[in-house]
Amino acid sequence: AMVVWQVQKPWLKQNQPYRANFPILTGGYGGYGGKGLAKGWTPPVRKPPPTVPADYQVDVNARYFGTVIFYHKYRGYGFIEPMETEIPTEKVFVHWKQISSDDRFPILVKGLEVEFSLMTWNQRGLNTLRANNVTLVGGLNIALQDELDANEKMFVGGQHLRYTGTLKFYSPRHGFGYVLMDQGYDVDASVPSELRVDHEEVNAAGQQPVHMRNIAVEFGIYRNDRGQFKVYNMTLQGGHPLTQDA
Repeated sequence: AMVVWQVQKPWLKQNQPYRANFPILTGGYGGYGGKGLAKGWTPPVRKPPPTVPADYQVDVNARYFGTVIFYHKYRGYGFIEPMETEIPTEKVFVHWKQISSDDRFPILVKGLEVEFSLMTWNQRGLNTLRANNVTLVGGLNIALQDELDANEKMFVGGQHLRYTGTLKFYSPRHGFGYVLMDQGYDVDASVPSELRVDHEEVNAAGQQPVHMRNIAVEFGIYRNDRGQFKVYNMTLQGGHPLTQDA
């Protein structure tokens, strides 16, 4: 069923429930309340990706099955463990651009069973395999984000409550921007009128968001575990994705 996103109008008292006393986590790495990294610490050496011979041929029409064994949703990549033994590597790299998804920013989760094709990729002079056109088993697009957000995020007014405002700017190079919320909303005084929007909350219909400035938008608001209020699922006003064609 289609989810109806309720857009809250300025100057209307909605009396939406608001969770005012979230615990704010302290500690962590340097700059976030912690003591930072120890002196003399060196980053681990990155393992080279699994390789295949330079003359390895891929059947682009073949479909394979596997299980996601790792995915970093903020960096947009992970690995699939294939079921088929004819694939010459124990795991296959997957990039978010190769995920067929209905989510605003394509993601996978560990343990998800998927279907995919293969493509070859030259990475730093090494011939590797990548998953392509990754779907659910049976070919349906992957849609996970709303359910994950409902369990993980703490929303101001609820997951489907929407606010309007102006996107002051968004930089794809830096992966964030800022939104100025319209005046008159019945929100707690601790919610700032200017809110940061991160890359994964720009609804670009699964595409890479472009540089944007001074655009009328709508969005939700959530509070992260550091106590910061941020923009959630930002779209054009009316709910349309922020694509190059919009």
